[in-house]
Amino acid sequence: MTRVVGLMSGSSLDGLDIVLIDFQDKNWSLLKSDTISLPTDLAKSLATICDQTAIELAHTQAAYSSFLSTALKTFMEGYSNIAVVGIHGHTVLHLPEIKTSWQLLNGGQVAAEINVPVVCDFRNQDMALGGQGTPMAVIADRDLYPGYDYYINLGGIANISYYDGKQWVAYDICPCNQVLNYFSSTMGLPYDNKGNIAKSGRINTKLLTTLNSTAFFHQAPPKSLDNSWIRNDFIKIVADNELSIPDSLRTCTECIALQIAESIVTPNAKILVTGGGSKNSYLIQLMKTQLVNKNSDIIIPDLQTVDYKEAILIAYCALLRLNKEVNFITSATGASQAVIGGALYLGQNPTSDA
Repeated sequence: MTRVVGLMSGSSLDGLDIVLIDFQDKNWSLLKSDTISLPTDLAKSLATICDQTAIELAHTQAAYSSFLSTALKTFMEGYSNIAVVGIHGHTVLHLPEIKTSWQLLNGGQVAAEINVPVVCDFRNQDMALGGQGTPMAVIADRDLYPGYDYYINLGGIANISYYDGKQWVAYDICPCNQVLNYFSSTMGLPYDNKGNIAKSGRINTKLLTTLNSTAFFHQAPPKSLDNSWIRNDFIKIVADNELSIPDSLRTCTECIALQIAESIVTPNAKILVTGGGSKNSYLIQLMKTQLVNKNSDIIIPDLQTVDYKEAILIAYCALLRLNKEVNFITSATGASQAVIGGALYLGQNPTSDA
């Protein structure tokens, strides 16, 4: 058995998800999991990162990396023989057109401070070979969660993966919690609990038509979304309509449900739905309504899978990188060849070869 830690902090800024996994090939068991809230000042810095100067960015990265180091040391206390820690990092920019994805993190700093090898910066090699660098989840869907027709993660961005009978397909569908949380935050709330605010609102049909006509939604995969586009374009379109917050949330939630439903291309499908958005009862209700003619079954698994599937993915990708095994699926990302993605920092007392 190989012990691996995975850490994920998404664009929705709802905390760090950390897992400790025992792996034996594709068999695995979850030993420990935790979610740690981001300090208020750090969350504010990460939320405004695209507006910061180079010096401010350096300070934000140092604070974020130090926070991760402290969280990891506390989390790993009492556990030995941890082979590697996988850390996704906080996405600042994701620009496949210039082969660049920037996940804010000083991986060398964290590896030195926790004295365990760290794998990070997973996406850029795939992108250098013409891939989108995302979605990464498809490899965990294939290897760790067999038995479903579609896999949908409702995180800051909603993404999907599935096997079409010939190859694995995966892509970002649309903005999700990142948008819903933004409008909830204007009411002083971290998120729209169970979608109750959206449920109380009314659909603005003109805005809904505009959102559904977004060019990205009609592009063929592979494709991926950039957080800055969501903030500066998608959210701005909604905000410029000057609707009430309930109406904005209702319209956005309807858009998300429709785009997800249109991504399900076969009937009678078993759909595994995870991520924070799976707790949004109203969004799930709208998805089921949109899918009723396809006779598809939305399956929301146990709470640990819902909350920690992405962190488990990062742990698995780090293990594959450590073992020099492919951790990106080219049919999903569009890269010209298979990729072993991730930078490996060995820590203070290296015991592994790069």
